[in-house]
Amino acid sequence: MIYALIMFAMLIYLIAEIIHYCKVKANVISRKEVKTAAEQQAKNLKIVDPIISCDYCGAKVDTRIHKVCPQCGGAFDKDIEWTSRFNVKSEFIDEQTREIITQREEKAQEEAKKTLKRIRNTIIALVGINLFILGIGLIFLLMDPLFSGRGNETIDKQFSGYVKSDNAIQGDGVICDANGFKITLTGIYTNPKRIGDDGYYGSIVMEFQVENNTGKDVSASLYCAGNSGMACEGYILFYDDFKKNKTVTIYEQMYLGESEKVSELVFNELRVSSKKGFENIYELKDPVRIKTSCDFTYPLELEENSVLVFSNDMVDVYKTYKCRENDCGYIFTIINKSDKNLYVSSDNFLVGGAEVDSDKLRKELIPSGYWFKSNELDPLVADYTDLSKNNTHVSLSFFCKEDPALGFSTGYLDLNQDHDIE
Repeated sequence: MIYALIMFAMLIYLIAEIIHYCKVKANVISRKEVKTAAEQQAKNLKIVDPIISCDYCGAKVDTRIHKVCPQCGGAFDKDIEWTSRFNVKSEFIDEQTREIITQREEKAQEEAKKTLKRIRNTIIALVGINLFILGIGLIFLLMDPLFSGRGNETIDKQFSGYVKSDNAIQGDGVICDANGFKITLTGIYTNPKRIGDDGYYGSIVMEFQVENNTGKDVSASLYCAGNSGMACEGYILFYDDFKKNKTVTIYEQMYLGESEKVSELVFNELRVSSKKGFENIYELKDPVRIKTSCDFTYPLELEENSVLVFSNDMVDVYKTYKCRENDCGYIFTIINKSDKNLYVSSDNFLVGGAEVDSDKLRKELIPSGYWFKSNELDPLVADYTDLSKNNTHVSLSFFCKEDPALGFSTGYLDLNQDHDIE
């Protein structure tokens, strides 16, 4: 800002000097003006009345006393001695005119030179300041690339109308505290859309405190997989940059769930790496559950026409088929009945006995006691406009980090069946 003000002031000064220079060059008085001034100067000459000799009788006449010859009464108004004192010759006037013109031109040239010098010095100063600033910027860029990290935020500015929830966070709310990097969930805010018989409905906003004491500028991404008993495919909360040795408060909105009754949040992915060199600083290995003072669990919500296609003592798997014009696919609702966190992946997607590329499930987390709803699973090619008319199968694999021996596969599930398995 200061640099911009200095440059602006110098540009204004430069423009003013250029205008002044143009005025100096243009301000030359006319010859008529100079001649008038010279004539006035000639008129202002001090003339002493002389003592002359009378042209008629030769007597001495003091013209300061006598208007005619005191001896013979002769007039002397045409006496050459008298008239020569009052006739200012044109040569004299021309000489005065030339002198005034010369003086004026010399003064104008001198002023113009001074103005040109000031203009030249101002231009040199402008160029010098810009080169200096560019040099400093280049040095700074080479030493530490320009970096704009996320700064402190306020709830009123970021999410107007949201108020802090009555659901107090239990424990310290720490999601990560390792290698100089720390993220803490410090608050939950809500903005109800309407009030129904069973409570408020709206989105929630989470308040985080991010402390970057790694000594490096970093990039960090945080995902949330579950909210109060309901899970979905990895929901990214933020992917942002944070400056080194700085602590900031940030706010992130989440649409996973609608009730203001948040009893638990499950954070399943966190990756932190340095901006320079992309050095891995931290990666979350196990899900982190942050509980609140609220006692609430989302009830199971099955899609219309859902069919149970797999069940064992660990999970129940429901499928439903949705088709909107040319956008068709299968949605899976999976209930984790175990006391372990499970990860689900779709291994193969078969249409008419042939494997096709699809939007697969890629190791999605289903926390213990949660139910999970997938996005639509469909082929990436456009040849299959209605999968319900094809022989379609998919295989799901489940993995448990806590006890890999509990992992299993569903085998190929028939997605065309229209009734629950027995």
